[in-house]
Amino acid sequence: MPPKRGWDRTYLFFALTYVGQGLAGFVYEPISYLLKDRLHLTAGQSSVFEFWMTLPFLIKPAFGLVSDLLPVGRRRRRPHFVLMAALATGAWLCLAGLRGYAYAPLLALLLLVNVGGAAGDVVCDAVMVEEGKASARTGVFQAVKIAALYLSIVATGLGGGWMTTHVSMRGSFLLAAALSATILVSSVWSREPDAASAASGAARGLRALVGQKRFWALCAFIFLWSFYPFLGAAQFYYESETLKLTPQYIGFLDTLGGLAGALGAVAYGRVVGRVWPTERLVRAAVFAGAPLALGYLFFLGPVSTAIATVVVGFFLVGLRLAVMDWAAQSCPAWAEATAFAAYMSVFNIAASASNAVGGNMYDWLRSGPLRLSGYGGAAALSCVGAACTLACWPLLGSVLRDDPARAEVAGLVVSL
Repeated sequence: MPPKRGWDRTYLFFALTYVGQGLAGFVYEPISYLLKDRLHLTAGQSSVFEFWMTLPFLIKPAFGLVSDLLPVGRRRRRPHFVLMAALATGAWLCLAGLRGYAYAPLLALLLLVNVGGAAGDVVCDAVMVEEGKASARTGVFQAVKIAALYLSIVATGLGGGWMTTHVSMRGSFLLAAALSATILVSSVWSREPDAASAASGAARGLRALVGQKRFWALCAFIFLWSFYPFLGAAQFYYESETLKLTPQYIGFLDTLGGLAGALGAVAYGRVVGRVWPTERLVRAAVFAGAPLALGYLFFLGPVSTAIATVVVGFFLVGLRLAVMDWAAQSCPAWAEATAFAAYMSVFNIAASASNAVGGNMYDWLRSGPLRLSGYGGAAALSCVGAACTLACWPLLGSVLRDDPARAEVAGLVVSL
């Protein structure tokens, strides 16, 4: 194992990038009210708008292919990162310059914002995999990223509501542009190896990757492990209608969850990830993750919900980091952007699917033949989430065991 190094500028690159991305969440609550109150969209129409707006995050491997296969000069990372950050910044500035808000231009510009954000995230992850594998710090780097992201959620949980009532849409978009510009500045602290043989190496690495049983097993593992149908729409309706929590308190829960997640990431990076091997933590993600999924059964009132939010958020973020760390270590040389983006897209697809399934199941459980109470519906969805986590167990052998195709991936650096 390479010797562990101390502080270096790469930490600044990850931290500033993810703080900028996370704090941009300030603007999304004002956008929700813009869609509802000024464009007069229904809930269903707003969900369609949001699907198209966030589509770039579901096709991240496409951006990975561009970064891996199309270097600019002899660089595959920094030029693409700078271009995407500039694209997002420019789109926010164009939004701030609009005199009125119509559906089509608003959607087009927000789509460009998310193209810049998703593609920039892919490039940032590629730097993390390259640098992390070279120095045995993939887990620490990801802990820095996730801690920065969750700390920003602490601010945006309550700040979005304040901005909705105190700041104009123009001001909100200008703030988002400024935050996007900080991501542009963070590129100063990024670094990457020379990419003279990038295209041929990436193509060979990707061919070897898709031939691995382990790749497909890990994708299935990530999907099942991330499938929590209670989270999202079902949780919001349960908290607002059954528990009668106020919007301010729900925002407070988001802040608590962000703080717990940040602490979980710090614990992983500073203690757990260095004491226990990643393989053991991936096993724990299954056998400890299932009981944690049942933690939502304790959403019984304001106090118990707050406590459960903190406990579940702290441990689940740490376990998620273990799965992400294992995914990073499984990426082939020269194709880091595409491979890791594929794994992260599975996380995103699972979140989107579980949100849609959970919302519809919650309605059916309450109004269908079962006629369950709000708590009964929430409990059933929590049990489904725990069952999906346990369903990862048969996949552990393939996820944690090397297969013959991986030898070709491991040998790419030598052959190149």
